[in-house]
Formats: sequence, C-alpha cells, structure tokens
Amino acid sequence: MRLKMKKLTKENIYYIILIAILLVGIITRVIKFGELPIGFNVDEAGILYDAYCIADYGTDRFNNSYPVYMINFGGGQSALYTYVTAILFKIFGVSLTVARIPALIFSILFMVFGFLITKDFKNKKLAILVEFLIVIAPWHFMQSRWALDCNLMSSMLLMSIYTLIKAKNKILYFVAGALFGISLYTYALSYIVIPIILLLLLGYMLYVKKIKISDIIVFALPLAIIATPLILYMLVNMGILQEIKTPYMSILEMWTFRIGEVNFNNILQNFVRMFQCIFAFDINYYNAFPTTGTLYYISIPFAILGFYKSIKNVVQDFKQKKFGLDIVMLINFVAVFICGILIEPGINRINAIYISIIYYTALGILYISENRKYVLSVIIAVYLILFAAFLYQYFGVYAKQESNSGFNQSAIDVVQYIESNDKFDGKLINPRLRVTQPYIYVLIAKQMTPIEFNENAIIEKPLVYAIDRYIFYNDTISDDVVYLIQDDEELVQKLINEGFSLEEFEDGISILYKE
Repeated sequence: MRLKMKKLTKENIYYIILIAILLVGIITRVIKFGELPIGFNVDEAGILYDAYCIADYGTDRFNNSYPVYMINFGGGQSALYTYVTAILFKIFGVSLTVARIPALIFSILFMVFGFLITKDFKNKKLAILVEFLIVIAPWHFMQSRWALDCNLMSSMLLMSIYTLIKAKNKILYFVAGALFGISLYTYALSYIVIPIILLLLLGYMLYVKKIKISDIIVFALPLAIIATPLILYMLVNMGILQEIKTPYMSILEMWTFRIGEVNFNNILQNFVRMFQCIFAFDINYYNAFPTTGTLYYISIPFAILGFYKSIKNVVQDFKQKKFGLDIVMLINFVAVFICGILIEPGINRINAIYISIIYYTALGILYISENRKYVLSVIIAVYLILFAAFLYQYFGVYAKQESNSGFNQSAIDVVQYIESNDKFDGKLINPRLRVTQPYIYVLIAKQMTPIEFNENAIIEKPLVYAIDRYIFYNDTISDDVVYLIQDDEELVQKLINEGFSLEEFEDGISILYKE
C-alpha cells in the first residue's frame, strides 16, 4: 500500500510540473496579447484584410473567390493562416487580436506535441525538459504573438511527423497524410522541406519495417488530393497552365513569382547565415532580440553536445534497424537546413528546425548533468533568470520601441484622423510614410470592402498606385494635396516654406496641407 502511494505521488508531481510549465507558457503569451506587438506588421495587415474579405465576401482583396494561394502584395502568401483567421472573424468579429489567435493556438500545440513526441519515443524527464525549453524560448514566444503565414509551419509539421510515426492503423496513416497536405499551405518553403522529410522518413520507416507499402499508399492518397491545387498553382505560375477561376476556388498567377528566391549561388554564404539565424538573430528585431538570441546563447554548447550524442544514437539505431526519435530529428534538421541554404535564411523561414535544436539542447543538458548533483537544477535556474530578463525586455524596453520594430499603428491612426476631420474633405491625400505597401493600412483604416477597393483603385502590377483620393508613389507637390510625411525633415521644411500648414502626429508623422 505504501509503495502504491509513493508511485502515485511521483506521478502526481510529474503531472504538476508538466501542467505548471504549460500554464507558464500560455499565461506569458496571453499577457497583453493583441496589444504587443503594437500595431500591424505589413504581412499581418495583409492577412487580416484578406481574412475579412474571405469571411464576409468569399473573395480575397482582388475579388478572387477562395484562392488556394493569396496574391497579398504580388509575391503571394500561403493561405492556411488566412482561412483559419476568416473562420475566427465569422465567430468573434474582425480585430487584430482575433487575427493573432491562430498564432497563439498553434504555439500551444507546438508545446504539447513537442512534449508528446519526446515522451512517447524517449522518456518523461527529457520530454519535460523539451517542453520547458520551448516555453522559455524567445523565438517561440515572439512568433506566438503575431500573425504571419509561416508561423504555423513549425507546429503543423511537428503534428504531422508525430501522427505519422505514431500511426498503427490505416486511419491514422490517412490522418497523417492529410496533416502533411495541410502543412503545405503554411508556407511555400514547405514545398521543399516536406518532400525531403517524407523521402527520408518513409525510407527509414521501410528500412526498419515500421511501415508497409499499403500504409504508404493510404498515407499518400489524402496528401495527393490536398496538394493537387498547389501543384496546379505551380503549373500556372510556370506558364504551363492558365489561371483557374471558379466560384469555389481560384488558382492564380502571382504578380511576381518568388521561385527565383531559390539560389544555388549563395549556398556558402547562406550556410554561415543559417547558424546565425538558428542561434542568434536576423535582420528583423521582432523574430529575436540580439541580446538574447533565439534560444539564449547558453544553449549553443548544449545543442552542440546534444547533437553529438544524438548522432551516436542515430548510428546505433540504424545499425540495429531500430526506429528512434534521433533519426527523425536529424531528418527534420537536414531537410530544413537544406532549404535554408537555398534561400536567404531568416528565423521565421526556418522555424521548423527549432524542434530539432531544442531536442538537441535538452539532450546536451541531461548529458552534462548526468551523475552530477545539482547541475541540472543550476542550469534550470540560469534559464529561468534568462527568461525573466527576456520578459522584462519584451514587455518593457521592446514595448516602448515598437514603432521601430516592423509594426505600425500610426499609419492607420493618421488615416482615421484624416477621414474624421472635415477640413481635409475633398482633398487628395499623399502618404509618404515609413511603411511598405501603404495602401493596405488605408484599406484597414477606412474599413473598405473589396468591392469598393477594386472599383476605386489604380493598380499597375505589382503596385497599387491609388485608392479613391489616396495616391501613392507620387513625388509631385500640389496645393490641393494633403501630405502625410514621416522621417523627412527636409521635405517638411520645404512645404512649410511654400505656405503649407503643419500638424504633428504620433510617431514622427507630419500632416501638411494648405487651408
């Protein structure tokens, strides 16, 4: 009876720790959710507006019915995030907070499945450590709080891999195939990553007799069906097929086809950049702070040590024809790494690699703390201190510097101010703001329908030159125009000298007009 009570107590402690870590992950990500980051990233604004159009009108912003791949700003945007957001808009209404909910939900799924895949194929101690590292990782924390199509890739791919390697019957193989098919709609780079993973993973599973040919056929059926629209999309954009437009689905030609981003000439340069992106930072401050890195710089030696330990496990498992998690993590790592060196790597682009890196880091920590009393506790304490410092920086310093971090609220606020002020009625508006694709902010600020947008827009691919009275990319000066100028003191002074009145707005925006 005492032994039974002791066993139950251990199990209770295990689950208490597990739930506590998960709750910390959820609570810290929910704090000021929708408020931080402040404002809209330009791609986030594109997702929000297209999701609104899909939810209310069944089209994208350009009146195309249910695209399988969104045009966005001409180069395209994967559709899964937009459609999930459109469903949420139908339920909760249109807002920035609602548009960010998919990122939060899928980040929680990443925590859960990161734990499950480690527990089911390794052990509970390692699994809890993996979940802990996911929860406190700056990369994971930051991607969970804003809307970007590729932010769903890491979670969808992890869930797909887990379902495939856990499958024991035809139904689960079918589900796994469907999940991999849906994963193709998270990010265009998955078109490279997923085939590599499946080629290596299914080959390995056949080698160790974990899967049969009949299982692969069942798996491939939903994958092929779901992938077919994207195959047609590729053929359209390669000039082999014409655009396909129906009331229920559109397969569109992009204004600029981004297949040119794959470049074999920069492999060596990108090889070096990959390690910077994996452990440190990239050009976008909102992906990771240079002061903390993606997983904290203390993780680098642990990850290297864990990688070494994992490779030894791979060799041993391969020789023994044994199915192990280490080769799954290696396959995932290799697939994403290959993709990363073929493009210009960025943290958000290679986010699917982090489950492998976190797994290696956890392996390294346990390896170095094995048979060393209190070492693991000290390492955990250091990570908690680093996490606390990161949270202080995110909710403190970063929040105050938000206008310089790739997100913009002032562009929307100034348009709404113009629209609500009678003295600007009848005047043309010329925004010269520090934002890319400024027209999307006008659409959101004016709450314009896609029908109104297309009736009142002047579009010369790949740019929108005007919407109603808003004109973009126009350098002429006219007395009948209201100028919204940001970070150009010389032009502001020139207009003042020519008799324009000045109103100073938030975030360094100047409104100049003649009475």
